[in-house]
Amino acid sequence: MPDGVLQWEGLPGFGDRPLRFHRVRLSDDDAPLSLDRIAHAEIHVWGFVLDLSEEEIVLARSTLSDEERARADRFVSDLHRRWFIAAHAGLRKLLKRYRPRHADLKIERAAAGKPYLRDTPSLRFSLTHSHGRALVAVAWDRDVGVDLEKVRPEVDVLTLARRFLSKHDQDFIEGEKSAGMHERFLMTWVAREAVAKVDGIGIRFPLYRDHLALAEAEDGTARWMMQSAGTARGPKTVRSVRFLSLESGWVGAVSAEGTDWTVVYRGNTDDGVRRGT
Repeated sequence: MPDGVLQWEGLPGFGDRPLRFHRVRLSDDDAPLSLDRIAHAEIHVWGFVLDLSEEEIVLARSTLSDEERARADRFVSDLHRRWFIAAHAGLRKLLKRYRPRHADLKIERAAAGKPYLRDTPSLRFSLTHSHGRALVAVAWDRDVGVDLEKVRPEVDVLTLARRFLSKHDQDFIEGEKSAGMHERFLMTWVAREAVAKVDGIGIRFPLYRDHLALAEAEDGTARWMMQSAGTARGPKTVRSVRFLSLESGWVGAVSAEGTDWTVVYRGNTDDGVRRGT
């Protein structure tokens, strides 16, 4: 790989206008969004805080499907159960804002497990949550995946990288400075997760077969990709990655088909459009 291709400076967490995490709101006082507000070249990303009161958890659980409630009940940890309920209730509330003319929300799962809307299959979405925070990515007629991780300085990321990741990724993570090493490690992870969610599959092992790299798109711009054996995926299977500017301590990424798309940050209390990476 050419020297200097992978650069950390100016990547996630360093933007002056990061995506904000808002509390999950279960009331019906939000003005509905219209489907035509999602351009094909845009992916909307929302951030949520999953800490709800006891009363809110009861209300949130009542909005879930029987299958989602059964999944929630399998959690041993009460805290993780509450986060799951809040995240999936927040997803349902958000999707209803994009589908104001549909009274019922039927989320089905494809054979590989990827969720989709039975009545509006062109509205694609992806949910991820970690340590009390969640991200939702919404797109129109374009498969999408999103992932989020919390930075944990106590984790020995160098040992993990040397054991499981490619030499390309190891060089990227170690870099020239130790500062930002944990964030760079998580970049390699959330990118893999986001790409895998585009197709509704899990991360593929062994991890060293793929590596995070900058590649030139058809329009001549540089896009992050997951590459395999030094060769980018074929034109029909390109999955590019955009890293999100988040508050300190978090690393997130969105992946989608093709390279001709951009991220739009959305918020519960701010209907203004803010462009991401």
